Amino acid sequence: MPVKECTIEVPAADEGAVRPWRKLLRGLDESKHGALSCLGDWLEAGASYELPTGAVIVLCDPLPGGDRKRVRIWRVKSDGTIKEERDSTLGSANAFGTSVRGTMRRLVDKHPPRPGTVRQLTAAPPRVNERADTCGLCRQPVAAREGVLARNHRGYTEAQHQPGQCPPRPPLTNDYAQACGKCGGWLEEGEGVLYEATPALPGPYGKAVLKARHPQDCPPPDQRTTPPPPAPRANMREQDCMLCGHLVAAGAGLLVRQSSGWDVRHLEGQCLPQEELWEIGRGEPGPYRTRPERWAPAGTVLRSTLYDHHHQFPEDAPGFHRPRDGEVSAIVTTVRERHPEYCRDEDGNQPSDLIGEDGWYFRILVRPATAEEAADILAEEAEQKRQAQLAARRRRLFELCDDAEIPATPDLSGAVQVNFGARRSLYQHWPDDELHVDDQAQVAWFLRYNGADGDNWSASNHGSFIARKVPLTEERAQLVADLRAEYPPSDSPA
Repeated sequence: MPVKECTIEVPAADEGAVRPWRKLLRGLDESKHGALSCLGDWLEAGASYELPTGAVIVLCDPLPGGDRKRVRIWRVKSDGTIKEERDSTLGSANAFGTSVRGTMRRLVDKHPPRPGTVRQLTAAPPRVNERADTCGLCRQPVAAREGVLARNHRGYTEAQHQPGQCPPRPPLTNDYAQACGKCGGWLEEGEGVLYEATPALPGPYGKAVLKARHPQDCPPPDQRTTPPPPAPRANMREQDCMLCGHLVAAGAGLLVRQSSGWDVRHLEGQCLPQEELWEIGRGEPGPYRTRPERWAPAGTVLRSTLYDHHHQFPEDAPGFHRPRDGEVSAIVTTVRERHPEYCRDEDGNQPSDLIGEDGWYFRILVRPATAEEAADILAEEAEQKRQAQLAARRRRLFELCDDAEIPATPDLSGAVQVNFGARRSLYQHWPDDELHVDDQAQVAWFLRYNGADGDNWSASNHGSFIARKVPLTEERAQLVADLRAEYPPSDSPA
């Protein structure tokens, strides 16, 4: 049987009702409280609509004071008349309680709502606002009974001026001092008015650019106020002073504009005497980290290469030597670290340590190390140099000599192994070469491992080694003595 459409006039609100509403009920949301549980379309009081038979209408008229509400539930009958299913006045907490919800649930289940939009036939008469409020269109005051009540896009009623009677908005004063957007003259806070310097872009997020101007005509150029100089800005983080090089604590200095960036300096008269410092750098390739690790904390002693084109490095510094003009290698002590910079290899303008890679670049300020600070590094470098010289002598006198012989059956029974500092690497899986000395027979044996892939194993004469016999000359005896002094027997490899 087709559903019949009927013309229904929604009744006006009760006399004195506060914020009344009407709704075409389409369902219930049991998770919400009060009137929010009613799901459906808003209906204007006093308007007429075309509704299908079986439609359920909920009418709510809160009484003055907000303590009680009159709730009516109507149903459209097949003959186009209205049947009042319920009319009760209850407290606000119970107006849409269990009993009222039961009635609405029973009617919705028995008369399922028809999908589609509601067709309004006649407009509702305008309702006069009973109290002073703010216009929902122009956001300006509306006196009591001088405007109308209208429903906004959220479904709630709000006060508005009579149609077409919204007054023009008064100009807004500038909230902070700024230059006039018309003439450039200076305006103090509250002295000018705001205007739209650039219209809003189309779309829901477009906003106009507002600027300040003089309230009337702009004054002539000779009467305009010149802008005051910008107020000094304090530094927000610690940084080296651009004048003296000392560290400026956060908030204790001033920011100074330098071309496209900012530098920091001490307050006037607070610069310290300049330090004799030099800068070294180091790049650490890797991904970006919010807090990069410190590379060389203050007080670290190390040998480093630095450049002294503009600031001569003292030649009496520990470990000083100059590989080339403008470049120095010396032992230095770190003083402090500049703010590290993460460099991305986008245009090839990387520091030399990070060419072709992304990573952190550290810059450290250093000074020449004292003799006491450099003692350990100098001793280690001297030991490395001494051992390198011993290794060169050993290769010349034992490995690369011309007077060696390779007997078929070497006799090492009276020989004693001499440690010459061979250190097996992490990935070495073959034995080290060995040096054996027979002081009584005045001969020495140098054993070279010959058991690796590609070696001629038939040339081995002592297990997997080739044992070469050389006479123990005076020069070789001195080398053996030097090796024994450098590498005590207790340090000999097992």
